[in-house]
Amino acid sequence: MPSTAFAEDLLIENVTVISGERDMPLADANVLVRDGRIVTLAANADAGAETTIDGTGKFLIPGLIDSHVHLYHATGLKRRYTDEFDRIYDGFLDQLPRSLLYFGYTSVIELNASPAANERFAEAPLHPRLFHCGHGLVLSDGFMSLDFSPEDFKARFPHFLYDNHGGSTLPDDVDPADHAPQAVVRRLQDEGAICIKLYYEEALWMPGGPPPFSLPSVAIVREVVAAAHEAGMPVLLHATTPDGHRFALEAGVDILAHGLWEWPGTSYAVETVPPPIQAVADVVAGSAIAVQPTMRTIRNTESMFDPQILGDPRLPSVLTAAHIDYLNGPAQVQRDGFLDFFGDLIVEGGDPEAVAEHLRTFNRRYERLIGEMAANGANLLFATDTTVGGFGWGNAPGLNGYLEMRGWQAAGIPLRTIFEAATIRNAEAFGLAGEVGRVAPGLRADLLLLTANPLETLQAYDRIETVVLGGEPIQREELSARRSSARP
Repeated sequence: MPSTAFAEDLLIENVTVISGERDMPLADANVLVRDGRIVTLAANADAGAETTIDGTGKFLIPGLIDSHVHLYHATGLKRRYTDEFDRIYDGFLDQLPRSLLYFGYTSVIELNASPAANERFAEAPLHPRLFHCGHGLVLSDGFMSLDFSPEDFKARFPHFLYDNHGGSTLPDDVDPADHAPQAVVRRLQDEGAICIKLYYEEALWMPGGPPPFSLPSVAIVREVVAAAHEAGMPVLLHATTPDGHRFALEAGVDILAHGLWEWPGTSYAVETVPPPIQAVADVVAGSAIAVQPTMRTIRNTESMFDPQILGDPRLPSVLTAAHIDYLNGPAQVQRDGFLDFFGDLIVEGGDPEAVAEHLRTFNRRYERLIGEMAANGANLLFATDTTVGGFGWGNAPGLNGYLEMRGWQAAGIPLRTIFEAATIRNAEAFGLAGEVGRVAPGLRADLLLLTANPLETLQAYDRIETVVLGGEPIQREELSARRSSARP
């Protein structure tokens, strides 16, 4: 967004305000914005504002927060599939911030930051507010280290974690004290991180079993949690298995960066929740730990077998035409690669139609589990994992958030919970409640003007009329990828 706040006062008149701290909507409100912040919500707000918007019959809500994004991936784009990679990727990065704004995401939190990607995002003329955890706090010999040479690993994760309790190994010429919890948390915070992300990735999904690598010890994670909490930072743990979720509870992390979707020893065809899985989910739901379901992470894989994804009429608003052409063309080979690698693991023989049906079952049962957790009191935070890497093309920025919301609704989660999870709950969980997440005096004027009530219909999130970013009103269609020729 521009380096300075919107210069003019903005008055939104006669609008219904919906904000998570309010039990009931505030009807016929006049919302005055000055210097990029909300000044007042009152019937007698200054009528002399330079810019006035008539909110009659409309709804004003806080800008949405996606608390789990990755800005360096591009939807379904792999260099090995096209000679046009650089051109398509460049177009994707240009459009990315606008696509997130198009669907109302005025704040995003990057959980495994690439400094170069963050810098480019922040330099865009219009972009959501960007918060981050720095790079993921990975173990020196954990799963994430397998894809890198020792030197490349140190370059990508300069503040990696050394687990002196778990028998971890270290790269050559490294001082263990430089990679102890207090040291790495302090350096990540110095680089602007507002949170810490750890990993408990068992890689149970790998055909033939996972290669050797280390998992963190409870002791080292507790030390990280203590250091992070001393700095006022929440700790997230990537974990998708029963052992990973039990570990999160024992270690005292604040947020699970994914839900419990890996059920060891359970066929993809099983729709009912096995009692041991249900038991873990029940404990998590009754605990203080928050959960980011990130349903779209695993729906992304299913997208390769869902022809409706690339035919979605909203897709051209969030991806460039060249990107969509690529997804409909060269990218299709991904499906064969996936079947070769994972087909037999999902269903014997790897028949494509059987694999597709098993993936649909896998996702339905996960949605059902999340719905049950919500009903049992789980603290759910809205997050999408946009744009997750791996196989698939179902995670287009912005649109992916709307589809995640549809998944929550299909799971039986109330509209009020979805709204709060994407606004006030995310703001509170990440220490941002004094800046964003509500419509209240003193907060940043990152707002959405809707033509429908999001507490009555999910379609309201696709009926955004105006995005207000730092007090600057932006018509939604100005953010569309269809308007690329008109961009500054």
